[in-house]
Amino acid sequence: MILMALSAMASAQDSINDTSATASVDVQPALSLSLIASPSWGQVVRPTSGSAQYKLDYSTGAVTVVSGLGYAFDNGHFGEYTLTGSPNAPVAYTVSIGAFSGSGVTVIESDINGTAASGTGTLDGTGNMDIRVGGTLAIASTATVAVQTATVTVTVDYN
Repeated sequence: MILMALSAMASAQDSINDTSATASVDVQPALSLSLIASPSWGQVVRPTSGSAQYKLDYSTGAVTVVSGLGYAFDNGHFGEYTLTGSPNAPVAYTVSIGAFSGSGVTVIESDINGTAASGTGTLDGTGNMDIRVGGTLAIASTATVAVQTATVTVTVDYN
């Protein structure tokens, strides 16, 4: 009799109710970043001694002297990009400006959409966002007199 009771308990434990579920994935479009205009500090004058700092305003494109003895012709332009992706999606972005091609120009600060070198935002209802880049450069009295260039890298990702 004992054997029958153990056998009945074992078969009761083997009975499992199956449940089904539905797997899902919400595929979103890849982010796309299009360059409209590269950032430019325009023409600036190197100081006769020491260094001068020039700020490129990310929202207006104005270039101003923030320290030192220098002169900005105020013919700069903020960097302008269009970011496209999933409507209303949160995104994160960063900017870095590499070394300039000549001597005597140093990046003090990179700005993207008004924050330091990084920030977050939300794409609009059509899946777009304008991104603007500015920052501050130090120009030494020993800077190479020429048009100098640097690589600007903007990185974006869903947040």
